[in-house]
Amino acid sequence: TYAGNDLVTDSAAASTSMATGFKTPKTAISILADGRRPVTLLEAAKASGLATGVLTTSGLADATPAGFLVHARDRYQYASIFRSILATENDILMGGTWIHHHRAKRDREYLELVDRVDELGTAAGYTVVRDESDLAGARTPILALFDPRGKRADAHGPELVATTQFLLDTLGADGRGFFALIESELSDTAGHDNSISDVVGAVREFDEAVALAVAWAEDRTDTLVLVTADHDTGGLGVTDGDYEDGIAGVRWVWDLHTGQWVPLFAFGPGSQHFNGVMDNTDIGILIAKLLGIEDFPAIHP
Repeated sequence: TYAGNDLVTDSAAASTSMATGFKTPKTAISILADGRRPVTLLEAAKASGLATGVLTTSGLADATPAGFLVHARDRYQYASIFRSILATENDILMGGTWIHHHRAKRDREYLELVDRVDELGTAAGYTVVRDESDLAGARTPILALFDPRGKRADAHGPELVATTQFLLDTLGADGRGFFALIESELSDTAGHDNSISDVVGAVREFDEAVALAVAWAEDRTDTLVLVTADHDTGGLGVTDGDYEDGIAGVRWVWDLHTGQWVPLFAFGPGSQHFNGVMDNTDIGILIAKLLGIEDFPAIHP
């Protein structure tokens, strides 16, 4: 998972690697160290005629979704990133307002854009959704921007399994085939907080969404499901325990990212290509190949 300039990555560099097939310095959003802009997997999928969608429990302007969607020299340019996201013309964009994030809530320009999202999203051609109840019957392209769950900065809108169901059903009915990124930010925050109880809750919510996606794909012959992480956070390790009792002793290394390798699980057609030890830059390249997308990775003119 290493970044272009550090053995321990951040989400911006890791997202860029998975989305473009190129390593980039930390904090860079799909822009290389020399300023070139690599084509993202979402851009390539959209150009090839596929439907596209991004779903996150975090803010849409956060580093992981942004790395697949847009290009920015710094992940903290939230206002510029949010404006660029509104111009991407993806079929489904679902995320949060991010108004409780400690950096975002101090960015006045970004907060003003969030306040105007109904106006701006409509002007960009989206059906703007602000509440889960409004998803039913919403027509694509859809921009869903949910409020936080309480005071949380990493959790917005309904639980991930519900929004995943909506995204899969909507894009699956499109008929063009699709590529989608679905992210849970909850386990990253739990790792930063060194909270094992929050890890359990985060993984439970994510596991339900994964189970739904796998069950959805089981009924088809054309859908590959990949599950991985952009990086490890906290270095959580199991030190002892009894499997039969369901109790384990755990220990944290610290409260920031680590250089640990992360697992990658694959289910469905093409899954045999995801095995052994892989670099995160291999992920997007393999997906593009399986989708029949030529000339990837590539650099924008």
